[in-house]
Amino acid sequence: MPGDKKKASPLGAAANRCGAALLLMSGVSGLGVFIATHPLGLGWSALLTCAFCVPMLAHRYAWLLLIPGLSPVIDLAAWTGAIYLTESDALVFAALLAHGVRGLWASAAGSRASAAPEPRQWAIGALPLIALLLLSASYLISTDWRPAWSVWTDPSLLVGYGPLNGLRLAKGMLLSVLLLPLLVQAMREAPGQALRMLLSGVLLGVLLVSLGAVWERLAFTGLTDFATDYRTTALFWEMNVGGAALDGWLALGLPFVLWAVLRERDPIRLGGLLCTLGVVAYAAFTTFSRGLYLGAAAGGALTLTLMLRAAVRQEGVRIPLRAALGWSGFAAGCVLAMSAVFQTGGYRGLAAMLGLALAVFAAGPLMILLGRRDLLWAALVAGVASLLSILAMLWVPKGVYLAYGVSVVCFWMVLLLGLGERWATQAARLAFGSVLWMGFNAVLVTWYWSEGSGGLAGALGVGVLFGPLSLVRVRPQCCWRPDVQSGVPVLLVLGAVALIVVTFNTYYAGKRFETVAEDLEMRFQHWSLAASLPQGGREALIGVGVGQFAERYFWQVPDGQFPGSHHVVREEGQHFLRLGGPRHVLGFGELYRVSQRVSPAIEPPLLVSLNARAPEGDAAVHLELCRKHLLYANECTGHEFKVVGGPVWQRFEFVLDRRDLGHDGGWLPKLTMFSVANASRGRLVEIDDLSLVDASGREHLDNGSFEAASDFWFFSSDRHHLPWHAKNLWLHYFVEQGWLGLLAFSVLSGMALLRVTAGAGAAHPLGPPLAGGLSGFFIVGAFDSLVDAPRLTVFALLLMFVALGLRGAHHR
Repeated sequence: MPGDKKKASPLGAAANRCGAALLLMSGVSGLGVFIATHPLGLGWSALLTCAFCVPMLAHRYAWLLLIPGLSPVIDLAAWTGAIYLTESDALVFAALLAHGVRGLWASAAGSRASAAPEPRQWAIGALPLIALLLLSASYLISTDWRPAWSVWTDPSLLVGYGPLNGLRLAKGMLLSVLLLPLLVQAMREAPGQALRMLLSGVLLGVLLVSLGAVWERLAFTGLTDFATDYRTTALFWEMNVGGAALDGWLALGLPFVLWAVLRERDPIRLGGLLCTLGVVAYAAFTTFSRGLYLGAAAGGALTLTLMLRAAVRQEGVRIPLRAALGWSGFAAGCVLAMSAVFQTGGYRGLAAMLGLALAVFAAGPLMILLGRRDLLWAALVAGVASLLSILAMLWVPKGVYLAYGVSVVCFWMVLLLGLGERWATQAARLAFGSVLWMGFNAVLVTWYWSEGSGGLAGALGVGVLFGPLSLVRVRPQCCWRPDVQSGVPVLLVLGAVALIVVTFNTYYAGKRFETVAEDLEMRFQHWSLAASLPQGGREALIGVGVGQFAERYFWQVPDGQFPGSHHVVREEGQHFLRLGGPRHVLGFGELYRVSQRVSPAIEPPLLVSLNARAPEGDAAVHLELCRKHLLYANECTGHEFKVVGGPVWQRFEFVLDRRDLGHDGGWLPKLTMFSVANASRGRLVEIDDLSLVDASGREHLDNGSFEAASDFWFFSSDRHHLPWHAKNLWLHYFVEQGWLGLLAFSVLSGMALLRVTAGAGAAHPLGPPLAGGLSGFFIVGAFDSLVDAPRLTVFALLLMFVALGLRGAHHR
């Protein structure tokens, strides 16, 4: 019988025990090192470990929710300075530990059993496994594992992207492979539950990432300031030297939110998902990343196309070509008309038009219900109300906005509440009159905001939006049903129109698009230089080494592009910070900073003291205290001074006042950083015994003597990013892992995408968002490396593994 169980063979049971033991040892080892080396100390690190392990042990599939849901927001590296073993890694190790414990317990209890063979929703074939083995072998061969044994005697190896950087990047692949047995078991035991947990985790993760971006914008620029040269990083510390970790995560997650919105039928959950989609769209827009714009658009379009194809095949949905072309043309007209409105009436004019568009959608059936006399009566009502709007605009401060708000309230109250069956005709008249009044008010809002120059644009916008009502009047069979199911696509289209309009008509985003050709030429030059880094046949085959791009770039880069460096050096029992000077033209944004978080409530005057020396000749040191998240300082106070060249340590003390520091943000604290930088080109400067004391005598810096190496110290380069990244996902694999790594990754990623677009996984309900997310990720990867953020590597590979084994409904 299909439901019968059969006991596993002795050989299979032994293999299960060995696998569980391996996962348990991996989890225990990883968490042990995490606890022992964490800068916050044993107590806090042990508490974090317990917090991760408890839900993993309580629910066998909790890791599918927690790893994609929490990984992008729980790393504390920007506070602790620990970049090689982070909280997101500990989360994965907790999952491995829990799975190992559960497997050994089941083996000891003799309860391990396997289900009789039956068709499955998920199964990885031989070819993907071969590609995965090839990619794993490439990481093993191209990674220098020797520094791992030296770190216990030389903690300075943990400073910056040094010899251990290869292990940091290889860790993303290693953890992904260790998670594969957990995925296999979950998908074999309960694929439906496992996929629901994974979907919830993806939605949670992308929401938390986007909320982090919203907080950053709110704290440092304001939500509606789109002209400032500021690009958000959310909680991705890996963007300290540039990169696109935020872009990659949003590109992977956005299609899942879109897919969930279109499939949801419960009004409450639908409202929550629509809000989530709005937050994610805002976060994506404010990255001002052209690669993400392209990736998100392509990923969303592919998701919608595959969902539509599934609806046509499985549910018999038919969309006439004429209707599709007509509505596409209408959407294009809306974009043009709304652009004209936005250029004159700003955000308020655009918002008024979008509100009118929703009202027009809801009022469609009124054009069929009302006769000619009813329409004339409604127009008369709208005319009288419009006169009142003009009087309100002239006599009441900002009365035009009040009039628009009243018209919106009147329309929705009459439409939703009605006046009873006896007064149905009068209610329809009032509702349509309110729509006409709202249209007039939308024109007034645009005209008022533009100080008289936007009347024509407003009238054009209203005319375009009323176009579908004219069509319904002429051809009633074209009328739509304004319910929740049809309203969701309308909301999505209006949101897309708004995003397109704002993207191409705001200052900073428009400026970014104006420089596409120039930036692309610079990118081609960088790609050419990066491709030349592997030297000889051996390096062409296996690369320069995982994590060694920046190191090789340092030795082969033209002099003017070296960004600077930092190391903690031990000399005669003394630890100190050595800052290598950059060789490019220096500016405030081009400094290579070593920083530490301090309390936002810190109150100047502040006494800064340090020892410094310049062994290669006179050098300049830059000190600053800034309201700053990760990149792009907001408000700063600081000091720059000269260090006379020589081998002797010199003592310096300075007072930083409150000049230009600004406020601490109050209830929404502005993160604050103290930074030190080498402000001299091409020369070394050495720093020791750094201290930052406020007026009360409180010390604000930890590890100012650098005896604990990099603990609590973090580094960043605000704008000089090319030396750190290949800026192309496939080029990154070629440089660091040669043709072997490039071929293995290309085959694995290609098979994953092909399976959910044209293969067995395309018919599965989760196929469209997987295809959209992966395609968006790969498009972003065409302009950035992405896998230099290990937690993003784990997330992307996890989704690729799911895609590689997904099977559609016809396989069940």
